[in-house]
Amino acid sequence: MYHLRVKYVKRSEGRSAVAAAAYRSGEKLTDEREGKTHDYTRKQDIEHSELILPDHMPASLASRDALWNAIEAGIKRKDGQPAFEVEVALPRELSKEQCAQLVREFATAEFVAQGLPVDINIHRPIASDGGEHPHAHILISTRRFNEYGTLDKVARDLQDNPKLVGKIQSLEEAGQFDQALLLQRDAVNLNRWRRHWEDYSNRFLEDAGSDAHIDHRTLAAQAIDKELTREATPNIGIAFYGHLRAFAGHMAERVQHWREVNWRNEMRDQMERIREKGPDLTAQFIAHAREYAPKLFPELEQEHALEPQQELDYER
Repeated sequence: MYHLRVKYVKRSEGRSAVAAAAYRSGEKLTDEREGKTHDYTRKQDIEHSELILPDHMPASLASRDALWNAIEAGIKRKDGQPAFEVEVALPRELSKEQCAQLVREFATAEFVAQGLPVDINIHRPIASDGGEHPHAHILISTRRFNEYGTLDKVARDLQDNPKLVGKIQSLEEAGQFDQALLLQRDAVNLNRWRRHWEDYSNRFLEDAGSDAHIDHRTLAAQAIDKELTREATPNIGIAFYGHLRAFAGHMAERVQHWREVNWRNEMRDQMERIREKGPDLTAQFIAHAREYAPKLFPELEQEHALEPQQELDYER
């Protein structure tokens, strides 16, 4: 499964980098700025945890407690943003060691080599289908450090506008993939990270001898002809689907049929708009539709789903 999302740790939302690091690592950390201790030592399903610092950073910051407290202390603004997070799904076909190396190489190339320290944590809970759900949280400082361990300016070159990224991901969750992809053109870093994560994942799968592949470009040949029905199909909007679960019997079957047809036709309409406004985004659009369909419509029968998916609860 292909999945990469970005989140932001914002003081304006009552969050801190120390708390975020404690939760993701399953450790007990004290936020010295706030005087609060965050204890997540009972958290399970954490299989790997490590910090990676740029070579020029002092060894005194090579602990989770020291690093994130230094970052929090160095940011004076009440509405500051000490960290952001990239969370990715990991291929089930890879071993634990291969997953750790995959995330390590990606994080090193994309962030550490650009001067930012990262905090990597891999979780492996059980997914809704009973299989494993490996995924990684990469917590990243928003600021670089100098060689003396002092916090420097914001690394704006590696951060997209949080409002833009939030809008893109909200559109994806709402099933409006065409609008999301067109907006993503302006999110330079998000676009690059998603592209590079695909490349890294596929290289590791190939090296592991797996036939699995997450290169969505192979899906671009899918047909987009409108689907016809034997009766008029009501135009049931995506947001309304949640209210249809109360129907039963024959009416439920008709509603389910309408729903599935409308979903596929909505995707075809969006794909037509993508081909008109951004033909280079066609493959990415198909990948987005495949990723989000089961999350939007969990009741869809397996043969009608675009592709089986793993659980997307990345806060576990």
